[in-house]
Amino acid sequence: MQLAESFWQTVPEALQNDSALLTTVTEEHRRIYTSYFKYDLAVNHALPIMTHAFRRLDQWRVFLLLTPWMLARLFIPDRDPGLPVPPDWQPQARIGRDYQVIGPVFDLSLLIGKQKAHLNHSPAIGHYLLHPLILSMLNFQTPQEVFAAWNQVIETRNRNLQQMEQRNPLQEEITRREFFNGLFNA
Repeated sequence: MQLAESFWQTVPEALQNDSALLTTVTEEHRRIYTSYFKYDLAVNHALPIMTHAFRRLDQWRVFLLLTPWMLARLFIPDRDPGLPVPPDWQPQARIGRDYQVIGPVFDLSLLIGKQKAHLNHSPAIGHYLLHPLILSMLNFQTPQEVFAAWNQVIETRNRNLQQMEQRNPLQEEITRREFFNGLFNA
């Protein structure tokens, strides 16, 4: 796959406001749910679509997105991050194409660590990166159960890091709010 020299569709001006962005992300994923997952037996229709644990890291707005089909961490930049967009992921090439959960993978440098995340695109949002955390939601009855399971992953990872006497500042910053933030923050 040949990469474009540079092109990244940033969020529209109206979404520079954090609340407007979170509302639009939620609305866009409701549209995706209705178009692609409404009758899918592999998704958990009892779960809502919601955002959680919003924060800013460098130029990125980072938060969790809960949907009936996944829990993911989204990275949405304030400006073009300079990542090359493959030709088949440029906005014109995405017109009329089906939603794709996982796009091409990128290494994203935040603080002093790297995070792998997948390119995604929405006409309403622009380009963003998505890091899937839980891809099967069938075992959960409520959002609280999902976030409790994710918190357990964080606690286990933190214990393992402590046992190895290592610190991972990237993960500490990314997960600090995910662990301690109120459940229904948008």
